[in-house]
Amino acid sequence: MNSSRYSELGAVLAVVTLLAVAAVPVAAVSVDGDAPGTAQVGEQQSTTFEVTDPFSDYEQWTLRAETQLTDVTWQVQTFDNAGNQVSEETLTGQEMTYQLQASSGVTRVEVSIEGTVPQASAFEWSYDPEQTITYASFEQTQEGGSSTVLSTFDTRPYTSASQEARTAISDAQTAIESAQSGGASVSGAEGDLEDAIEFYNTGNFEEAANNAEEAESAANNAASSAQQTQLLLYGGVALVLVLVVAGIGYWYLQQRDTYDKLG
Repeated sequence: MNSSRYSELGAVLAVVTLLAVAAVPVAAVSVDGDAPGTAQVGEQQSTTFEVTDPFSDYEQWTLRAETQLTDVTWQVQTFDNAGNQVSEETLTGQEMTYQLQASSGVTRVEVSIEGTVPQASAFEWSYDPEQTITYASFEQTQEGGSSTVLSTFDTRPYTSASQEARTAISDAQTAIESAQSGGASVSGAEGDLEDAIEFYNTGNFEEAANNAEEAESAANNAASSAQQTQLLLYGGVALVLVLVVAGIGYWYLQQRDTYDKLG
């Protein structure tokens, strides 16, 4: 093999190596945690989030976090590569900032939040899309104002009355879909359902639940009526078939009697 072929082979191997290196995912700072999907109005909540690979992008930056919870306390703990605690700080308020420096030996950060789900007046009720509040949002910020959103965690606030209304609306929707699949006319039930959702969106959960229950009842009645009509139709068809068969049988017997008399 001559030198030119060696050169070509070397070039190919270099390209393959570069592609292989490019295919390896680069570590990036991330924030992970299990925020609750739902939270009752007025209840206290607490969650711990973990910031991993904090210096994959910058050797020095500011962690900024905010929440719509009230009476908030943040606790920030940093750890080195051996799992030893480097620092701990407690902050209060719906917003907080924390300086991070690679020179400190920090490799992992834990941010704990404790706060109370705000009262209903702090947000707007919505059935679909469901109302949410920001449970915790994290940003990586730099001097000069540049920032990158790392993670945002939302939760659906509820009261016992709003949850009851939401469940009633969901049950009504299921009943309407079932009635429709059975061929029933559900226009009346759909009207009650629309009213229920409108009441929910204004925070009138009692009327929302009442209208949803009426929608479910109307859908079930329509489904029952459609089923009875279908049964009557099937019964009518069966009766016609019986009469046809009986008529054919009578005709056959008449023909046989006539044949016997002629014979």
